[in-house]
Amino acid sequence: MGGFAIIAHVFAPLKRKLYVMEELLDTSQLKAMKRFRKGARFIGFWFVFIGGFMLYQFLGILNDPEATITYNGVPTNEYSVKLDAAIFIGLFVVIGLLAAFSPSRWLNKLFVAKMSFKSAIGFKK
Repeated sequence: MGGFAIIAHVFAPLKRKLYVMEELLDTSQLKAMKRFRKGARFIGFWFVFIGGFMLYQFLGILNDPEATITYNGVPTNEYSVKLDAAIFIGLFVVIGLLAAFSPSRWLNKLFVAKMSFKSAIGFKK
Protein backbone atom coordinates (compact mmCIF):
# COMPACT_ATOMS: atom_id res chain seq x y z
CA MET A 1 0.00 0.00 0.00
CA GLY A 2 1.15 3.49 -0.77
CA GLY A 3 1.25 6.24 1.82
CA PHE A 4 -2.01 7.79 0.65
CA ALA A 5 -3.82 4.44 0.74
CA ILE A 6 -2.72 3.84 4.33
CA ILE A 7 -3.92 7.29 5.38
CA ALA A 8 -7.23 6.78 3.57
CA HIS A 9 -7.65 3.39 5.25
CA VAL A 10 -6.97 4.84 8.70
CA PHE A 11 -9.38 7.77 8.32
CA ALA A 12 -12.20 5.82 6.61
CA PRO A 13 -14.07 5.07 9.89
CA LEU A 14 -13.90 8.75 10.87
CA LYS A 15 -15.30 9.73 7.49
CA ARG A 16 -18.17 7.24 7.89
CA LYS A 17 -18.96 8.61 11.36
CA LEU A 18 -19.04 12.14 9.98
CA TYR A 19 -21.49 11.11 7.26
CA VAL A 20 -23.68 9.38 9.84
CA MET A 21 -23.58 12.51 12.02
CA GLU A 22 -24.59 14.68 9.05
CA GLU A 23 -27.46 12.33 8.19
CA LEU A 24 -28.84 12.65 11.73
CA LEU A 25 -28.90 16.44 11.50
CA ASP A 26 -31.47 18.22 9.39
CA THR A 27 -30.54 20.90 6.91
CA SER A 28 -31.35 23.81 9.24
CA GLN A 29 -28.97 22.41 11.85
CA LEU A 30 -26.27 21.93 9.22
CA LYS A 31 -26.74 25.54 8.11
CA ALA A 32 -26.54 26.68 11.73
CA MET A 33 -23.36 24.63 12.22
CA LYS A 34 -21.80 26.18 9.11
CA ARG A 35 -22.79 29.67 10.32
CA PHE A 36 -21.26 28.88 13.72
CA ARG A 37 -17.97 27.80 12.10
CA LYS A 38 -17.82 30.90 9.89
CA GLY A 39 -18.68 33.15 12.83
CA ALA A 40 -16.02 31.59 15.05
CA ARG A 41 -13.40 32.04 12.34
CA PHE A 42 -14.49 35.64 11.68
CA ILE A 43 -14.29 36.53 15.37
CA GLY A 44 -10.97 34.69 15.64
CA PHE A 45 -9.43 36.73 12.83
CA TRP A 46 -10.58 39.96 14.48
CA PHE A 47 -9.11 38.85 17.81
CA VAL A 48 -5.80 38.14 16.07
CA PHE A 49 -5.84 41.43 14.15
CA ILE A 50 -6.76 43.76 17.02
CA GLY A 51 -4.95 41.73 19.69
CA GLY A 52 -1.80 41.60 17.56
CA PHE A 53 -1.82 45.36 17.16
CA MET A 54 -2.36 45.86 20.90
CA LEU A 55 0.30 43.28 21.75
CA TYR A 56 2.78 45.11 19.52
CA GLN A 57 2.03 48.33 21.41
CA PHE A 58 2.27 46.65 24.83
CA LEU A 59 5.59 45.02 23.97
CA GLY A 60 6.93 48.49 23.19
CA ILE A 61 5.65 49.72 26.55
CA LEU A 62 7.12 46.66 28.26
CA ASN A 63 10.59 47.33 26.86
CA ASP A 64 10.56 51.03 27.76
CA PRO A 65 11.56 51.45 31.44
CA GLU A 66 10.13 54.97 31.62
CA ALA A 67 6.73 54.17 30.08
CA THR A 68 3.87 54.34 32.56
CA ILE A 69 0.70 52.29 32.69
CA THR A 70 -2.37 52.99 34.82
CA TYR A 71 -3.00 50.20 37.32
CA ASN A 72 -5.97 50.57 39.71
CA GLY A 73 -6.11 54.27 38.90
CA VAL A 74 -2.46 54.87 39.78
CA PRO A 75 0.15 55.52 37.07
CA THR A 76 3.06 53.14 37.52
CA ASN A 77 6.08 51.98 35.56
CA GLU A 78 6.62 48.65 37.34
CA TYR A 79 7.81 45.89 35.04
CA SER A 80 5.52 43.23 36.56
CA VAL A 81 2.37 45.28 35.92
CA LYS A 82 3.39 45.90 32.31
CA LEU A 83 4.24 42.20 31.89
CA ASP A 84 0.81 41.18 33.22
CA ALA A 85 -0.87 43.54 30.75
CA ALA A 86 1.17 42.15 27.84
CA ILE A 87 0.33 38.56 28.84
CA PHE A 88 -3.37 39.44 29.11
CA ILE A 89 -3.38 40.95 25.63
CA GLY A 90 -1.37 37.96 24.34
CA LEU A 91 -4.18 35.68 25.47
CA PHE A 92 -6.51 37.43 23.02
CA VAL A 93 -4.12 36.60 20.19
CA VAL A 94 -3.90 32.95 21.30
CA ILE A 95 -7.69 32.63 21.59
CA GLY A 96 -8.07 34.25 18.18
CA LEU A 97 -5.58 31.86 16.61
CA LEU A 98 -7.42 28.90 18.13
CA ALA A 99 -10.77 30.12 16.85
CA ALA A 100 -9.51 31.09 13.41
CA PHE A 101 -7.40 28.05 12.60
CA SER A 102 -9.00 25.20 14.53
CA PRO A 103 -10.16 22.23 12.45
CA SER A 104 -13.81 22.12 11.42
CA ARG A 105 -14.44 18.98 13.43
CA TRP A 106 -13.45 20.79 16.65
CA LEU A 107 -15.85 23.61 15.87
CA ASN A 108 -18.55 21.06 14.99
CA LYS A 109 -18.07 19.37 18.36
CA LEU A 110 -18.23 22.75 20.08
CA PHE A 111 -21.47 23.52 18.23
CA VAL A 112 -22.99 20.19 19.28
CA ALA A 113 -21.89 20.81 22.88
CA LYS A 114 -23.45 24.28 22.75
CA MET A 115 -26.73 22.86 21.45
CA SER A 116 -26.69 20.08 24.07
CA PHE A 117 -26.09 22.63 26.83
CA LYS A 118 -28.90 24.85 25.57
CA SER A 119 -31.19 21.83 25.40
CA ALA A 120 -30.26 20.73 28.92
CA ILE A 121 -31.11 24.08 30.48
CA GLY A 122 -34.38 24.40 28.58
CA PHE A 123 -33.65 26.72 25.67
CA LYS A 124 -35.50 26.11 22.48
CA LYS A 125 -34.70 27.46 19.06
